[in-house]
Amino acid sequence: MALFGDLKHQTLADLAKVIHIHTGTLLFHSAYQGKTVELVLNRGHLHAMYLDGFPIQDLTQARAILHQLHVQGHGAFELHRQTLLVGDVRLYDQPFADLVYDIVESTLPGMPGPVVPADQLPHPDTRFTLTPQSPPVPASLVQLWARVQPHLAQGSSAAELAPRLDLSPHDMQTALYRLRALDLITPQRAAVSRPASVAHHAPMPQGPGGSTVDDITPVTLPPTSPAPRLLVQRLLGALRRFTQGGAA
Repeated sequence: MALFGDLKHQTLADLAKVIHIHTGTLLFHSAYQGKTVELVLNRGHLHAMYLDGFPIQDLTQARAILHQLHVQGHGAFELHRQTLLVGDVRLYDQPFADLVYDIVESTLPGMPGPVVPADQLPHPDTRFTLTPQSPPVPASLVQLWARVQPHLAQGSSAAELAPRLDLSPHDMQTALYRLRALDLITPQRAAVSRPASVAHHAPMPQGPGGSTVDDITPVTLPPTSPAPRLLVQRLLGALRRFTQGGAA
């Protein structure tokens, strides 16, 4: 039997109470930076987490992802309950309810949540801008958002914002990480400011009389079509759930 819902109607802490003894797979559809989060639970213990089908090896990063789901307060979820897990991959063995309660208690106004792994923080020089039609701002981030938002209309980086907002570079990177996880901001792509095509000069003629600049013919290459998005990560998750077996 599957259980459906949304975090805007049921908090992560309430959900943890409901599934604290269950075995199965908990899915959050497109809930974290547009990606699907998949949790493998065995009798209420978190054994693995996958992000678009790829395993999250570090429990600290798994905590950070759960924290973002908690503070953003929205995201459709789906629990597929099973009687057992066949070929259970155990990346960690953590009581899910205890993990969620620790995250809830550690949330502080303005700069919430557990420590974000250093390799997950954005580069200090990465520029961010506001996301069009961004989702509602969680109450825990309202104060931070009010300070940061005016500086991101034209794009800015952690290195630029830290002195303006009187924050350390690390705290500023952490703040941008959390805002990005909630889809409130997005990296400002350098490609946006580049022309769509690049002019290449044809070789100069070798005939008598030479040539001038006006004789050079520009050759415009058509823009390269973006590669289609791979579906491997989503197929991995579906295949893993299919092979786990166990009737709901």
